[in-house]
Amino acid sequence: MQKKTEYIEQALLLFSKYGCKRVGMDDVAETLGISKKTLYEVFENKNNLVQESVSLLLNRTHDKISRFIQISDQEPNPFNNIIHIYNVGLKELRNLSPTFFYSLKKYYPQSYILYENFTQAVVWTYVLDLLEVAKNKGLLKDNINLKLICELFLIRINEVILPNRDFFDSYSTEELLEHLIMVPLHGIKK
Repeated sequence: MQKKTEYIEQALLLFSKYGCKRVGMDDVAETLGISKKTLYEVFENKNNLVQESVSLLLNRTHDKISRFIQISDQEPNPFNNIIHIYNVGLKELRNLSPTFFYSLKKYYPQSYILYENFTQAVVWTYVLDLLEVAKNKGLLKDNINLKLICELFLIRINEVILPNRDFFDSYSTEELLEHLIMVPLHGIKK
């Protein structure tokens, strides 16, 4: 099992850097110093390896978010938790090459669905719950549609940031966080 995890971690590094389509099983095996036959004994096919790599990435991201939420459960300001969630997400996205998501979406749609489901779950559970806490504490303007806010957060990441990787080249994670998340959050505060 430890070997399998090591194989997945190495494949994830390669996929993140070069994209899933461009990296072959030969490349993964060569990087690991094993034969392609050995790799195929562990993974039925490349699709399986891509899916396990994406799952590893998403599980690690989820663990980072969950640990922070558990530690800061007593945080009086839910906005700080929302900002942290997006900070983790933006840092993870920054580490992925532009071709990673493109190749994932085009050639490995089931793995891309894992990513979409993950982002939806984070926004519709963690972020929406935190916005509801803020509303219940009287920290939000009364007329704010929380579901619309969550949809707009998703659109900003999926439709603005992911297709336009120049944002990561031109701006720091802190600047992106400030303008994508913090400014809109300040706009809905009382």
